[in-house]
Amino acid sequence: MRFWNRFEKSHTVDWARLGRRRRKGDLLAFLKEEATRFTPDDLNLMMVNYDAKIKELPGEYRAELSRYARIQITDGYNRLMTKNLESVHAKQKLPHTLHRFAAMAKHECTKGTAGDRLRSLKYLIAAFSLFIENEPPHPVGMPFPGGWKVLEEGGEILCPIREKEKDLPQALCNYCPAVQDKRCL
Repeated sequence: MRFWNRFEKSHTVDWARLGRRRRKGDLLAFLKEEATRFTPDDLNLMMVNYDAKIKELPGEYRAELSRYARIQITDGYNRLMTKNLESVHAKQKLPHTLHRFAAMAKHECTKGTAGDRLRSLKYLIAAFSLFIENEPPHPVGMPFPGGWKVLEEGGEILCPIREKEKDLPQALCNYCPAVQDKRCL
């Protein structure tokens, strides 16, 4: 398996092809194929961009956000690339929402801007979390404004913003298995 491709900088993810995947094993193979087109430099650049975006936040909060973003991005990528599914899991059908996710990702990642490439990587990692691992794209512990965090309690993932973001068409919340933390309403 190729793990890094340092030469292919102009590739565009075929989001329609992603949306046609019907089984987890097929989706994982597609995600790995697409993710090999990115490099460690891309992951680092994503973190540099993220850190620049949050630079005005208070220091302790900013450090926590950066730490969990690294888990989300770098660890998410590494988990995607090293994941193997047992045949019983590879045959599992994917939810019908994958097609909607693919259309949304295509819209967000084909704006003709310099950020399209790294946004594509973000959405590939998110697809892995959401549709292969059945996990929220934000890791447990990720802080949000107001002192709230993504929590796991009693086998459920609780999100402080799940219901607040669902009206935004580009929100990953629309595909997330977490439930709204009722304490944050």
